[in-house]
Amino acid sequence: MHPEHPDHPAGTDTAAPRRAGGRGGAPAGGGAPAGEVSALAARLPALALRDEERLGRRLEGLRKVREPEKRERQLAAVTGEVEAAELRLANRRASIPTPVYPESLPVSARREDILAAIRDNQVVVIAGETGSGKTTQIPKICLELGRGVRGLIGHTQPRRIAARTVAERVAEELGTDLGSTVGWKVRFTDQVGPDTAVKVMTDGILLAEIQNDRLLRQYDTLIIDEAHERSLNIDFILGYLKQLLPKRPDLKLVITSATIDPERFAHHFADPRSGEDAPIIEVSGRTFPVEVRYRPVVDDAVDEESDAPDDIDRDRDQVQAICDAVDELGEEGQGDILVFLSGEREIRDTADALEKQNLRFTEIVPLYGGCPRPSSTGSSSSTTAAGSCWPPMSPRPR
Repeated sequence: MHPEHPDHPAGTDTAAPRRAGGRGGAPAGGGAPAGEVSALAARLPALALRDEERLGRRLEGLRKVREPEKRERQLAAVTGEVEAAELRLANRRASIPTPVYPESLPVSARREDILAAIRDNQVVVIAGETGSGKTTQIPKICLELGRGVRGLIGHTQPRRIAARTVAERVAEELGTDLGSTVGWKVRFTDQVGPDTAVKVMTDGILLAEIQNDRLLRQYDTLIIDEAHERSLNIDFILGYLKQLLPKRPDLKLVITSATIDPERFAHHFADPRSGEDAPIIEVSGRTFPVEVRYRPVVDDAVDEESDAPDDIDRDRDQVQAICDAVDELGEEGQGDILVFLSGEREIRDTADALEKQNLRFTEIVPLYGGCPRPSSTGSSSSTTAAGSCWPPMSPRPR
């Protein structure tokens, strides 16, 4: 027995040697060389988000490999995958066209301000009137900033037809085929390819993707369009993103809204450190001037001095009110008319009623989520669209 305390054995040479590669020491003869692994890890942030996450897990596993031959094989394989991922990203960056902005759109005049706001902030709220061009131009502004390279630019729309037509318009303005740089995804249809940088989808698609991709790693930018509609899907998405953004500091969020209380969105996404609200960029003006005429279905506000209160048609419903409004607009010359309704049944009923009016030089086009797309609306006829979305391109909408 040693006379010393058992916790303090005599001498300094009796301690057991530390095992190579144990806690607190670098591996000696086992495990991947720390320098090579660290050099590969330093290259990961320049890869696509999905590749960064996948290859990061591979490198973590590589640090634990002790057999020299197996370690060298895996190190060479990971090195090859990193080089291939770098090449894919370079080709992806080179394939994205340079955006061009129509000068006639009001949003184009604020392009520099929007560029700076998105570049310098994680969350930006853009408020503008319908027709200002924010839906089609903001994805292009994000592309100009270099977004959509490491991950996708996700662009949500409340309706399926809107997702399809927005994708078509942005692809047309970029001079690319639909499904390449710009793709779209709705229920039962997925036209997103490996070269896609802008993915237009319904907000329901994004909500469903959260179940399998909690950190939304496939996106580097999200554009939540028409946020003022405040549907359940939009509210769920905004609430989830509020919790996600601190975990994804690289993720940019752009919220577009009509000029209806954008301050609420800005306050909801206030900076948690400084407490400052998210910046708001206001885009004034619209592509075409809009005159508002209020025509109630049943006008009970009869002038007390009127001698003809019986002229009020108290049996008039919404469909008849729309027909009367179409007659009123038809007296002012040629042009297109859009009728926005809430569902397929209302669209069909209104279209049937308008057909019975036998309007001259007018084609009635009912449009809704499940309807087939018409091949042509005619070049000389004015078009009355009874639907909730997909307006026909016209120089003079009313």
